[in-house]
Amino acid sequence: MSADQHSLEGSKLLIVEPKLIKNRGHHHTQIAALRALLPDHQLHFIAGEGYDGFLGEAAATLTAADQVKARQYWRFRHGGFRQKVDAFFRSVSDGGIGSYPKSPFGHTILEVCERLEFDAHDTLIIPSANLDALESIVDFVSQLDKNTPQISMRLLDPTLGEHKDSRRAQRMKLVRDAIRKSEKIRLFSETRELAEYMWKQFDLPVTSGFYLTCSVSPLEPTPKAAGFYDTFRVGLLGAPRPGKGYDRVGAIVEELSSLIDSRSLDQTVEILLQGSGTDYVDGGVYSFAKHFKSKADKLRVTCFSDSLDPEVFEELFLSTDVILLPYDTGVYGLQGSGLVQDAVAAEKIIVHSKGIAMQDFLAHGNAIPVIGNREFSEAIVSAFEQNNRFRRGCGAAKEYFGQILKSHPFLGEADLSNSPVSIEK
Repeated sequence: MSADQHSLEGSKLLIVEPKLIKNRGHHHTQIAALRALLPDHQLHFIAGEGYDGFLGEAAATLTAADQVKARQYWRFRHGGFRQKVDAFFRSVSDGGIGSYPKSPFGHTILEVCERLEFDAHDTLIIPSANLDALESIVDFVSQLDKNTPQISMRLLDPTLGEHKDSRRAQRMKLVRDAIRKSEKIRLFSETRELAEYMWKQFDLPVTSGFYLTCSVSPLEPTPKAAGFYDTFRVGLLGAPRPGKGYDRVGAIVEELSSLIDSRSLDQTVEILLQGSGTDYVDGGVYSFAKHFKSKADKLRVTCFSDSLDPEVFEELFLSTDVILLPYDTGVYGLQGSGLVQDAVAAEKIIVHSKGIAMQDFLAHGNAIPVIGNREFSEAIVSAFEQNNRFRRGCGAAKEYFGQILKSHPFLGEADLSNSPVSIEK
């Protein structure tokens, strides 16, 4: 899309985000970030089932029923004999397999674009695209002609929402050629690592560097916490989903307790946890916190809910000195993290698992890469004792992130309709 097209009054933007349900997490911050990227566009969005309206009226909401039916249609068309027979008989009561959608939400996007009169000068963005989204866009584009809007899809996860390797490969094979042939579809990723993986694994050209600001903007002066905190605060924030390695936190805190007990610290180290009620009870990922008693007087564990209002979360985040990321590199070795972005934008020290993606954000003297639980505890103490040593690196990382956003690849092409899609080296 040309610069002139971006500034056209009346140009429309449709954001499709199935995970947009309520005011919580990166899926709602993406809307504001995309609005900032395209301020002259009329914003519309398609949300997930159960969307509670906190951002205003959605142009449409997606349903789980359509997703199930689309899966049955796919099995009938591309599955084995038993899958085809099963899909056919399951569809009988609904009017037959022909009544099922060919993709999870391609028909919904088509209905919205026709109703809102989208054309080639308008823009459609799927900021957290997976295979359902790829299939839906291929279905959508196949039903339109030259009036198809410009489509940008941002891939975040190497599994693409399909955890069965053989099925992922088969589904990708069926959409890859259509994506490559289309002049309207561009694929992006956040990390360079994921872009290179998509090229090597699926022969799909992907442009890296499509970052969206989360809770903190690197283009603004670094915000400070409103309150006063007399502890050195180490945050493990966000819901403790699988892959974040938060199940290691109990062992890391035990190591930290022993380490601090052997040191003479002039300030208490406070570990900040965020989780649901079930995370803190017996059997939960943070069950250790329920009866935690430190060997050291200068160590404290404080628990918070994972359903904080955005303003409360922002204050909690800004109050930290260190962001701890014991991520599983099997998950985060390719995909990005909103917590890394926020930590860099807020000039926080980052202690992270060695080998996670976004290394270009973590190589400015602002982060400490580690492996074992003991190393995590030693890195926390090192950050405490040498806090000033990291200030210049944190500032440099923030400046780098700001430059990334100023040269955003989504806005950088002279004409999206004619420019080839390529991996950013």
